[in-house]
Amino acid sequence: MRAVQRILGVFECFGPGHSSLTLQEIANGIDLPKSTAFRIVQSLHKSGYLVRLHDQRYCLSFRFIRLAGLVESTVGIREIARPIMVELADKTKETVAIHTVIGRNRVCIDTTSTASSQLRSVMQPGMQIPLNAGSGSKTLMAFMPEAELAPALAHVIRTSRRVRSDVLSELAKIRKQGFAVSHGERVAGMSAISAPIANSQDEVRYCLTLNGPTIRIKPKEKEFVALVVDAAQTISLHFGG
Repeated sequence: MRAVQRILGVFECFGPGHSSLTLQEIANGIDLPKSTAFRIVQSLHKSGYLVRLHDQRYCLSFRFIRLAGLVESTVGIREIARPIMVELADKTKETVAIHTVIGRNRVCIDTTSTASSQLRSVMQPGMQIPLNAGSGSKTLMAFMPEAELAPALAHVIRTSRRVRSDVLSELAKIRKQGFAVSHGERVAGMSAISAPIANSQDEVRYCLTLNGPTIRIKPKEKEFVALVVDAAQTISLHFGG
C-alpha cells in the first residue's frame, strides 16, 4: 500500500505550471530522499508512464491520455457521483441532487432521497430552476468563467432586482468558502446547501446540493455543510478534479 501511495504521489506532483519536473522536485513533492524517488521514477519511466526529456526533467507520458479517453467513454458524472450521493442521503436523511447550467437555468441531472418523512424536498431529473435564487444557482454562478457569468449575471440582476455589487460580493464569498447555503430563497420553508464539483481541467460545471425543510436543516447546518463539501470533493477527485 505504501508503494502505491508513493507512485500516486509522483503523479500528483504534476499539474498546471508543473508539466515537467526535475528528480529533486519530485523527491521534494513526495517528501522522500532523492535516492528513493529515483527508484520510483525509474520504474515509472521503464513502464512508460513518465518520459525523461533532453534536459533530464520528467513529464507524464501519453499513456495517461489513452487511459483518460477510456474513462471519458465509459463513465460520466452521474455514474461517478451516484454512490456518493446515496451515502450522503443516507447520512442526512434528506434529498441530494446534482445540477448543471443550461442557458439561464440550472438543471437537475440526478437526484436521490432516503427521507421517510412526508415533509421533504421533491426534485426530479430534468427539472429546471431559474438562476436567480438558491444555493445551487449561486454556487454554479460563483465558479463560472467570466465570459459565461456576464449574461447570466445580467439576467439575475434584472429578474431579482438586486444590486450588482451585492451579487458579486456574495459570489466572491462562495468561491472563497467553497459552498453556499440558502434558506427559503426559492421555496418558503425549504433550505439547501451546495458545493462545487470540479473536473480534470479544474472547471466547475456541476454542483452537489442537499435540500430539505429549514426546520431540519438549520439546527444541523454546520454538520451538513461539512458533509456536502466532503462529498463534493470526493466526487471531484473521482471526476479528475
